[in-house]
Amino acid sequence: MAKAPKITLTDEDWSAKSYEASLLFSPSAPINETDLFAGRGSQIRKILEAVTERGKHVVLFGERGVGKTSLAGVFSGLFPSTLKHIKLVREQVDPSDTFTTIWRKVFRDIHVAAARAGEEQLIPLSEFFPGEIFPDDVRREFDAIWSIADMPIIVIDEFDKAADKKIHELMANTIKSLSDYSINVTVVLVGVADDINELVGEHESVTRCIEQVPMPRMNQAEMREIIDKRVPKLGMTMHKDAYFKVIELSRGLPSYVHLLGLYSVQAAIERKSLEVSTEDVDSAIERALDRSQESIQENYATAIHSNRGDSLYRHVILACALAKTDERGQFTPQSICGPLSEILKKPVRIDTFQQHLKKFITEERGKILVRKGQERAYKFRFRDPMMQPYVIMRGIEDHLVAESAIDALSFPEQPELDFSSGFGRPS
Repeated sequence: MAKAPKITLTDEDWSAKSYEASLLFSPSAPINETDLFAGRGSQIRKILEAVTERGKHVVLFGERGVGKTSLAGVFSGLFPSTLKHIKLVREQVDPSDTFTTIWRKVFRDIHVAAARAGEEQLIPLSEFFPGEIFPDDVRREFDAIWSIADMPIIVIDEFDKAADKKIHELMANTIKSLSDYSINVTVVLVGVADDINELVGEHESVTRCIEQVPMPRMNQAEMREIIDKRVPKLGMTMHKDAYFKVIELSRGLPSYVHLLGLYSVQAAIERKSLEVSTEDVDSAIERALDRSQESIQENYATAIHSNRGDSLYRHVILACALAKTDERGQFTPQSICGPLSEILKKPVRIDTFQQHLKKFITEERGKILVRKGQERAYKFRFRDPMMQPYVIMRGIEDHLVAESAIDALSFPEQPELDFSSGFGRPS
C-alpha cells in the first residue's frame, strides 16, 4: 500500500495556523458561536423546557468563570430551527444600573410600530418611557406587544453586578407579575451566586415560578469537548497525556481549558509539529503564569507572604488547590490533609493548618478563600475560581508538587485525578 504523501508546511502556513488557533480558542472572551460551544446539555435542556412553559422564568447561576455568559451568548442558536418566532433580547448589567435603566436597555432593543410624521415607523419602546419604569409597566407592555406565535426571551446577564440591591426585589416582583398574569415572555437572569436567593431574594412565591439552573464546573467529558471541537479543525492532534494534563490542570473551568489549549497548540506550532505533546503543555504552563492577570499574581503573593522561612502558607494554599472539591469548587478541611501530607512528606492533621485557613479568609491574606457553613462543618472555596489552577501551576513551577504528582498528571488511564489521598500512580 502506498504511503500517504508527507505534508510540508511553509513558515507562512505555520503562522496562519497559529493565528487560526487564537480564533478558535477563547480564554478571555465568552464563546459566541454555537458550533464551538461545548457541553452543558443538562442546563440547556432545563432552559429550553422553561422557555416553552408559559409563566416559567429562569435563573442561571454559579461561580465566576464557569461559562454562564458564553451560554447566554449562544442562547438563540441552541433552539431547534423549526422555532421561527424566537424574539431574543440580551442585555448586560453594570454596577451603575437601576431597575429603570436595565429595562430601558431592554426596551431600546424592542421596536414597535407607531405613527410619526404621518407615517407608520418602527420606534424603540424606550422612547415611550422617558421617566421611571415600574414592574407593572413591563407586564403591560409585554402583554400588548407579543403575539401568541412569538417566543420572547429576555436575557439579563451579570445581574449580580447591580449595586442597587432594590433591583433584586423589583425584579422578583416583575417575574411574579409576569407569571401570575401568564404573560407570553421568559425572563432569564444570569449571575454569579451560590443560590438564587442572592439574585432575587428569599421570596417563596417567586421561586415557584423560577426554573433554577445551577451552572457547576465542567466535567471531564465537557472539557474534552472543548479540545475536540478545535484541535482537529487545525489539522492537528493532541497526545493523550497532554490532553489529560490540560483537562486536569483546568479544574473544571472552561477558560483555563481554552488558555492551556491555545498555548499548548501554539507551542507545538512553534516547533513545527502537528501533534501537541506534554512538553508543549509545560511550555503553556510557563506562559500562562507569565501572562496571568496582575491581580491574580498580587493576590497570590499577599496570601503566601511571610518573613519566616518555615512558613507553610505557600504549601497550605497549594494543598487547598489540589483538594477534592464538589461541583461548586468547595472543599473541606479534611480533604486538604492528603495533598498537604504529600507536599510536606509527612502525615498532617487538620490542626496543622487550621490557623492558615482562618487567615486565608481575612483581609490580611487578601481573602483568597471564602468560608461557608457552620463550625465543624465548614467548606471553603477560592474567592476567585481562576486562582485555583494558577496556584497549582505555580506549585509545579516552584517544584512544590512531588514528581509523582506531575507523573499522575500525565497518566491517561486514570479516569479522574484524585489528590485527596496521595499523589502516586494507581497500583
